[in-house]
Amino acid sequence: MEVIYWVPYYEQIASDLGLDRDADMMASNILSELLAVNGRLHPKEEVLVELERLIEGRDVYVLGAGPDLEMELDRLIGEKRVGGTWTGLSTGKDVLISADGATSALLARSLVPQIIVTDLDGGVEDQVQCLSRGSLMVVHAHGDNINVLKKVVPRLFGSVHGTTQVDPAAGGGLENYGGFTDGDRAAFLAQHFKARSITLLGFNFNEVAPKIGEGGLRSESLDPEENEFKWKKLAWANILLGLITNPTVKIYSGEELMRF
Repeated sequence: MEVIYWVPYYEQIASDLGLDRDADMMASNILSELLAVNGRLHPKEEVLVELERLIEGRDVYVLGAGPDLEMELDRLIGEKRVGGTWTGLSTGKDVLISADGATSALLARSLVPQIIVTDLDGGVEDQVQCLSRGSLMVVHAHGDNINVLKKVVPRLFGSVHGTTQVDPAAGGGLENYGGFTDGDRAAFLAQHFKARSITLLGFNFNEVAPKIGEGGLRSESLDPEENEFKWKKLAWANILLGLITNPTVKIYSGEELMRF
C-alpha cells in the first residue's frame, strides 16, 4: 500500500486507539538511528533485494498469533511433510512469514521462518535465534516500543529491515508498506513484494488470545484493558486485510477474506 493511501487509515486507527502520533514519529527516528549505527547489519539495499527474492512469485503463508495458530500450523505441517521433510521449504515453493510471537510456535516445531515481522513484544530470544539461523527480520517502530527497540536492536545482526506506521521520511531509512498489527503488516509486505498467493494462519477474527512467548508458550490470560485493546486491533486488522486484492488473501480454510 502506498503511504499516501495508508495515512487516512492510520489517522483513523490513531484516533480510535488513542495513539500518540508524536511518539510514533520519535520511535521511527530512534529505530532509524539504531539501524544506521549497527555495523553488523547487512545494507538496506541488500536486504530489500533479499525480500524480493524470497517473496516474488511465491506462495506465502503468514502466521499470526491467534488462538487457532497451533492447531492450524500442525495441520499445515502434516499436509506439507513428505518422508518427514517439509516439501515447500525444501523446494523453495512456500515462504513462511511469522508475525512476532508466532515465530516461537514455529521454532517449537523445529521450523524457522524465512521472514519475521515484529515489534519485539513477543519471544525476542526465539526471534534472535531464528535470525542466527537465516531468518530475515522486519522490525517495526511505534510509540509504545521505544524502550525495547533501544534494548534489542543493537543486539541484532544480519538481514534486518526497519518499518514505521507514519511517514517513512520522518525516520529515514525505514519503509511503510501499510498495515498496523504484525500480522496484517506481514500480509502487506507480501503484497508489496509481489507474492503469488497469501494464506493466513492463526487469524481468528472472532476471538482474541494471550501472547505467545519464548518456547511457544502462551501467557495464561489477558487483563480486561489489554483484552479490549486487542479486540480493537483485531477489528482493524480485519478491515485492513480486506484492502488487499492482488493477490487475493485467503484464510487457511481456503475461504477468501471477508471484504468491507
